[in-house]
Amino acid sequence: MATKGSVEAIIEVAKKELGTIEGPKDNETKYGAWMKVNFQPWCQSFVSWCAFTAGVAKFPKSASTVAASDQFKKEGRWADARNDDPTPGDWIYFDFPEDGVNRISHVGLCIKNNGDGTIQVIEGNTSGTAKGDQRNGGMCVEKTRGYVKNNKKKLINAVVGWGRPVYAGEENAPLLSKVGSTDSAETVNTTTLEGIAKASAKKPAAKKAVAKKAPSKKPAQKTTTETVNTTTLDGILKASAKKAK
Repeated sequence: MATKGSVEAIIEVAKKELGTIEGPKDNETKYGAWMKVNFQPWCQSFVSWCAFTAGVAKFPKSASTVAASDQFKKEGRWADARNDDPTPGDWIYFDFPEDGVNRISHVGLCIKNNGDGTIQVIEGNTSGTAKGDQRNGGMCVEKTRGYVKNNKKKLINAVVGWGRPVYAGEENAPLLSKVGSTDSAETVNTTTLEGIAKASAKKPAAKKAVAKKAPSKKPAQKTTTETVNTTTLDGILKASAKKAK
């Protein structure tokens, strides 16, 4: 059994809901009833319900895809589809082209990245076919979605971005997109290079200081040696002069 509140837990919960169909009335579901907005489009209610049922501690409890995505952005837990790759547990937000709604209007739970520009997503209130209503289709279905324009399966990319709840084990881990990670890596590398440059700059300075001291000591030793020798010779000459007298 998956750890309570973990990515594995929410995926387990979502998979058990596959095949669920709304009804008997339009948009009537246990997800909407739980959110207290029954008979309304329920894709966001579905993923929020999955998170709650799995024991996820922190997530947008909302029936609105716009409100939930805005919360992710506000909390710094949002990744732009142009700059990152989704991973299991991410909440994928869509804006389907030519559906008459020019904004985020659908969401699903990523359960796998296929590595070819597409992902597996479990979605509530979508269609079981590619031609049906993708954002209000009345079913809980696993879909293959493209998140980059030139994906290998040549699927339409309707993904705007994704948010990530705080799962068990990720409480102290900030959300880092590839852009964020790259920037961080560049900063670290730059800092490291600067540190190396500073260290290198200090080392030559130390060598110069030693070089300056070394010559100053040698003449001093020579002078001392010469003085001693001279003194010794003077003493010998004086002693010889006294004997001669």
